[in-house]
Amino acid sequence: MKPWVSGALLAGLALCAHAQEVKPGLWEGKASYTANGQPFVIQDEHGRPKSTLVSKRCLAGKDAGDVRTMMERDLLKDMPGCRLSRWGYALGMLKVTVSCDASARGGAATLEGSGPLSADRYDISGEGRGQNPQFGPMHLGFRYQGRYVGACKS
Repeated sequence: MKPWVSGALLAGLALCAHAQEVKPGLWEGKASYTANGQPFVIQDEHGRPKSTLVSKRCLAGKDAGDVRTMMERDLLKDMPGCRLSRWGYALGMLKVTVSCDASARGGAATLEGSGPLSADRYDISGEGRGQNPQFGPMHLGFRYQGRYVGACKS
């Protein structure tokens, strides 16, 4: 199921920011998932099983000004066969769809998410459906929460 996790994580990154502008610097994010209605446990960077992953990422100033382009670039590199097929931000709400064709590592899928975001926090949730080559039909739920922490350490 690792390819599905990669796709979900990338979708989460895409869902976490909008193309207009977010604060550059250190961001802390929390991600949790369900697969076919069951909590999905993922190993953290130390190999420990977790139902909620906590991560930190330093967002450079150039990427903070055009996050959509950065996410599209990362998606093409990390998940060939997947693309941002919808990106909408209005009145503090983000709506995003990530579409993957059958050539993607996790198979054909569509992930949709929405929720509030500002320049310094987000809370995005959604779901996806797809056809995984190994596991068959899949239903994936996700929630991404994050906040701006401060300046990146040099």
